[in-house]
Amino acid sequence: MNHESNQTEPIQPGAVNFVSFDGELNDAWSWAKSKALSYVRHGDAVGPWYEAALPGREAFCMRDVSHQCSGAAVLGLNEENKNMLFRFAENISESKDWCSYWEINKDNVPAAVDYKNDKDFWYNLPANFDVIDACFRMYLWTGDPSYIKDPVFLNFYNKTLNEYIERWDLSADRILYRERIMNLPEEATPENHHYYDKRGIPGYHEGGGGKMQTGIDLLAVQYAAFNWGHYRLNKDEHNSFWLEEANKIDSIIQYVFWDSGQKCFNTILYEDGSWDNTMGKGQDLSHTLLHFNALEDPVMINTVLDTYSNDKDGFIIEIASHLPDIFFRYGRPDDGIYMLKYLTDSTTYRREYPENPFSVVGAFITGLMGLTADAPGNLISTFSGLDDPDAWAMVSDLPLIGKRIDLLHQGRHTSVLQNHSADTIFWVPHLEGILNTWYINGVSSEFYGQVNDFYGIAVSSWYLPVSPHSTATVSAFPTP
Repeated sequence: MNHESNQTEPIQPGAVNFVSFDGELNDAWSWAKSKALSYVRHGDAVGPWYEAALPGREAFCMRDVSHQCSGAAVLGLNEENKNMLFRFAENISESKDWCSYWEINKDNVPAAVDYKNDKDFWYNLPANFDVIDACFRMYLWTGDPSYIKDPVFLNFYNKTLNEYIERWDLSADRILYRERIMNLPEEATPENHHYYDKRGIPGYHEGGGGKMQTGIDLLAVQYAAFNWGHYRLNKDEHNSFWLEEANKIDSIIQYVFWDSGQKCFNTILYEDGSWDNTMGKGQDLSHTLLHFNALEDPVMINTVLDTYSNDKDGFIIEIASHLPDIFFRYGRPDDGIYMLKYLTDSTTYRREYPENPFSVVGAFITGLMGLTADAPGNLISTFSGLDDPDAWAMVSDLPLIGKRIDLLHQGRHTSVLQNHSADTIFWVPHLEGILNTWYINGVSSEFYGQVNDFYGIAVSSWYLPVSPHSTATVSAFPTP
């Protein structure tokens, strides 16, 4: 059912706020919001942007923007997100073998530290797929039609999911057998090409010494991008090359990279056929399987979660900043809350790295508040990350789906949504428990919703219209 609306609420960047029962959480939010906003830049040749690279470079790279954009959207930085993603999309080219610029600076040119010319530059191959995933997530969050109609974005999607795949031998049938060093001039050597083994790294792990054949994170993000391609660019067909590729990649993840004897995932396949399930201290990339929703098997999911739960503060900031959202999404809210506090603690090493505060801001909303959006359907879904029935949290003036809302959770038994827009919002609240009677807008009602199992938790959900400038409540109790 489509309830698409063209109405858009004015967005004041940084207007969103969060408050809860927990003073430490409130402090964590305040630091992350303030620090993220301090990285926003205007007035440069590149257009509106925010820092998304190593501090001091005055630049943004494909991986970091793809991770930071959710937090940026929470802060109302939609123009910055679209401009930066557009810059990557517009710079895809055959001369770079259908790569874009890995890192762009404020002057709207490739960062010199990563680029010498179109045949000699740094590039991690997951990047194109990561940007596709980010673009479609931003489309679902904002409803901005540019992401599905602008010829520049469409060209990027299609070139990536076709020519880029072919040029770099990334199809499911070839990805385990491809050449590691490829697409260089015949005369290229490690001596005359600065980025000889860095132009086409098959993963985000950068310590493989040019010997890594395939990283598990490349498979995870390809799986996501192929699904976006099928369901958003090819959605009228029951089958497509992209869906077939997604299914084949899924099989490689589950049957090739999964070590059934050790009950864990290998994370690197080397060109000599050997495997590795470690990348060094603090550098495990199996979290990408959860970040990109590439797993359904509970044993596999819990194996990955345990890797991080058992050493929550032992990972580098680029990985640790993914963890709060993942913990909340996969049913480990205590770990999620721990990570929100840890990542913003003044003693945490490199907490100022831009990726971190943006990711924390995003995790407060998509993780702790459990909010997902489907702007084309004018639909939002919520599930509280507070398993203590006496705990409460509220986000106010949150911009999403072109609207502005407030959302309150008390434990997992009560949720309140206030719609500040001039258009009806369709809300799917999820609450813990299976009861015969719930209170909808304060009125006792026989249960008419749906029942789901959320990682061992019995959950009830509804489909409720929330009228313009009104408040809706769902609760297990008569007086929330």
